[in-house]
Amino acid sequence: MERPPSPAFTLSACLFGVAVLILVVAASWTVWREMGQIDLGFHGWVALIIGSVGMIALGGGLMWLSFYSSRSGHDSAAHYDPDDETS
Repeated sequence: MERPPSPAFTLSACLFGVAVLILVVAASWTVWREMGQIDLGFHGWVALIIGSVGMIALGGGLMWLSFYSSRSGHDSAAHYDPDDETS
């Protein structure tokens, strides 16, 4: 049975995630401001928001699925070789 991550590691991972998020938002804001005058209507904003949220949801869902598959043993079952004498 695996040992759960330590609270210090969890805190470090959360702080790293927040720092990366802040850097991405700052870089995006800077690039957006440097592009000059951009006229983006209501439908453009809606498309931008839906696309961004969808991309984050898809990425998070795929990462969750890979971790779930790995921890539940589905990966091991897919690679089982009955002729393998080392197991």
